Amino acid sequence: MGEWLAHSVSLGIRTACARFRTMSVHDVIVVGGGPAGSTCARFLTRAGLHVAVVDRARFPRVKLCSGWLSPTLWDVLEMSPYDYPGGRWEWLTCHVRYGGEARAIPCHGWFVRRFEFDDFLLRASGAELHFGVSVGEIERDGDGLWSVAGLRARHLVGAGGTHCPVARLCEPPRPMGPVGVQEHEFRADPAAVARTRLGRDGEPELFLHDDLSGYSWNVPKTDWLNVGSGTVDPKGVRAAWQIARASFRAAGHLPSDADAALDAMKGYSYYLYHPQHLRGAARVDADGKGGAYLVGDSLGLAQPITAEGILPATVSGRLLAEAIVAGAPASYPTRLATHPVLADYQRVFRLRETASSLRRRFSHASPLRSTSPSNDLLSRGSRHAVSKGFAWMFSGARLPVPRLIDLALVALDGADWWLGRHRASEGRT
Repeated sequence: MGEWLAHSVSLGIRTACARFRTMSVHDVIVVGGGPAGSTCARFLTRAGLHVAVVDRARFPRVKLCSGWLSPTLWDVLEMSPYDYPGGRWEWLTCHVRYGGEARAIPCHGWFVRRFEFDDFLLRASGAELHFGVSVGEIERDGDGLWSVAGLRARHLVGAGGTHCPVARLCEPPRPMGPVGVQEHEFRADPAAVARTRLGRDGEPELFLHDDLSGYSWNVPKTDWLNVGSGTVDPKGVRAAWQIARASFRAAGHLPSDADAALDAMKGYSYYLYHPQHLRGAARVDADGKGGAYLVGDSLGLAQPITAEGILPATVSGRLLAEAIVAGAPASYPTRLATHPVLADYQRVFRLRETASSLRRRFSHASPLRSTSPSNDLLSRGSRHAVSKGFAWMFSGARLPVPRLIDLALVALDGADWWLGRHRASEGRT
């Protein structure tokens, strides 16, 4: 009798445990509920996969981000802007100030409040949502299943931002440090916002830093303001914000009673796109049936010049989902590298690096600058080109004639190589 009872209890425990394991097993666990994670979950669940999204926050949650969306993003999401029920500010003009000159440049985009936008995307994903769950240890059992917060799955997606715990598993290369940001979004009197804004409601005011090492912004959203600064060197972001704040204030573009909010800036950091980041996009099992992957800011995909991260987040989330659904998760890095948006980022990255190298070489070769009227005219033309180009990229527009740009990059690389070789020979003589 005792043996039978012990056997029954043991069998009951094993059956309950097996049932628990069966109930808690998903096809995919996504760590992080921002646009990258929710987009990945949406295209996975659409294909019939069982997906769980885990996030330590409870949505809707505050997210520091100006929330600008490009027209391309709606295509990635397979949505119309009019499908989105939250606050949406469409703009057709970007106000750019650089080198002491201000310009109103036609371009197109939208602003949203991330507080609303992220919540909408996540709840529309169709995934099983687990809020208020901090991901500590990530383990893998003998069945080849990842174990996260009591959930198990063969595929594990890291979408938790710069410090995502899944990134520790994939270890993407970080050849460059992160950029730094000081930002705040706060409620303001709509009459004061309307009275002080530079353009129409929702039109961004951008202040490019003189050395082009970052920029600051002032975005009116009816009864909200989003302001901030971003710099390539995180150590310089606080000083950059103080300069920008004084500039916005002197121009009369900030409400007079906003000082308390402007003193409450918050900082964070993240990584801009670098080609080497893609090497850490996926760690796929030998049998190709599972693995760990990174999307969005967890991988470091923000636009190399404007630092916009929502579009590449959604692109990467969708591409990973499509790779998993196709049974080819190992194809994810290649899908990323060849996607038109990321291919443009590769070109922009190369243009930025080559231009920076050439500028350093020319500055060494010509320490004295001409002060002639023709040189001043060239400077004004250059400032105009920089302002227009930045606004154009800010809108998320695709690069024109990509093949021609590729040829130009080859020529620029050759010029950079020749200058470097020439300087080296001068140094030996």
